[in-house]
Amino acid sequence: MDPLIIPIVAILMPLVLVPTVLVLKHRHKRREWEHLERMRAMNDSQPLTRLRGWAGSGGVAAIGAGVPVAAILGALVTSLNWRPMTPDDFAVPGIAWGCAVLISAGGLITSLVLALMQARTQEKLDSAASADRDLAKPAFDPDTFDVVGSRG
Repeated sequence: MDPLIIPIVAILMPLVLVPTVLVLKHRHKRREWEHLERMRAMNDSQPLTRLRGWAGSGGVAAIGAGVPVAAILGALVTSLNWRPMTPDDFAVPGIAWGCAVLISAGGLITSLVLALMQARTQEKLDSAASADRDLAKPAFDPDTFDVVGSRG
């Protein structure tokens, strides 16, 4: 082991740590701002805003893309590093690739089902939000004024 590796790694460590800490701090601050915005919207009786775009579908994309990539890489590493020990164990790469195909298909089907469920939920939320905008909460409760006015 080269004795220069330890000081070089110690000098290069801030290249990884500083951006990581800054990103984590920014994410925390952004979540705090979003929370305050939601609380203020609830106090003012305004409709709640939701995140748009890919923010909600990141987990679905990770399943749909990450699982097949990991399975194929595992099968590739197995195939490249495999050496037959006996004449009967020739099926190891075939089994590895077959398992990779099954795992990839399962991940893709799961991500498709999750994406469909998320799209249906988004449609329901959008229709509920449009109905809430039409039926805005009144500034006062009309029943309280009717009761007081009927006493004479």
